[in-house]
Amino acid sequence: MIHKKVIIAEDTINGIVEESNRHENVETGGLLFGKIIGEYIIILKTIHLSTNAKRTQIYFEMDEDFAINITKQMEKNNLAYLGNWHKHLGYGGPSNGDDKQAELFLIQNSHKRNYLSLIIDFYNNDYNLIATNYYFDEDEFRKKDIQIQRIVNIRELNNIFKRKRLNIRNFIDNLSKNIEVHTGKTFIHSQSNQLKNYKLCYEEIYDLHNSESMSKNKIVYSVFIKFPDLNISMADKISIGVTLDHKFTRIVEEIPFSDIFFNIVELLPKIKNIFNKSQYYIKILLHSDDKQENNDFKNRLKIVNIIFSTLKSLSVFNIHNAKAKNVN
Repeated sequence: MIHKKVIIAEDTINGIVEESNRHENVETGGLLFGKIIGEYIIILKTIHLSTNAKRTQIYFEMDEDFAINITKQMEKNNLAYLGNWHKHLGYGGPSNGDDKQAELFLIQNSHKRNYLSLIIDFYNNDYNLIATNYYFDEDEFRKKDIQIQRIVNIRELNNIFKRKRLNIRNFIDNLSKNIEVHTGKTFIHSQSNQLKNYKLCYEEIYDLHNSESMSKNKIVYSVFIKFPDLNISMADKISIGVTLDHKFTRIVEEIPFSDIFFNIVELLPKIKNIFNKSQYYIKILLHSDDKQENNDFKNRLKIVNIIFSTLKSLSVFNIHNAKAKNVN
């Protein structure tokens, strides 16, 4: 697909301008990370803290080891490497050297379909932003200038994409892998045809009395992330929560999917925090302040007590004495 528009927030542009001004008389630059949705390339994060970069009046080169390490870190947060930004000193858009660098990148990284070059060209105390998308079309290297849509802040993306529906299976697969790396826990995928939701779930067996022999005190405790379906819209909310013995559920938080997808909210620390508080959540589920949960729990105890009292009244627990009495 040929992308037609770059979306970038004003505060991100301000960061690029500030970094450019720090290196007033030479070129400088950085890395671009974000998302690609349909015809949109969305810049969500810029990195330009490389200390070993080479900067001259006509040339900028990022420290390669720094770039590789940062890219791995961003990809763990579901942010894709989009390309680079760099500064020009009044000579317009991409040079022949810029074109060759983009072509070499796409050749060496054949899994990438596009490479974005964002140039900030300074002239007469002002600047111009120029976005160029590089790609291969039937083995022919091409480049195309694309429109830049500036937004006030990242949250405006909610309005742009609120009606757009996505198949997020790949996103969920990547999320599952990242959760495992982040927490050491493996989540299982499940899909409910009846409820039309999609869930990532992790289960553990807890022994309330810390005794392996007392199986009756063991309970199943699970942490889940529930999506409305696999074709959700940006405005839909996902739920994270905990469940006890497949019966008592508590939603810990509901988060707009756009906030997760655009990395406004980091989900991984929230999941790790739930695991850290697992004993607390078990406690509140066993002794919930929720009336319905409390009533269910109390009713279960009430039924057990009734059965126990009935059996006791029938002398079931004194069966040996009853037999001796009948013999006499």
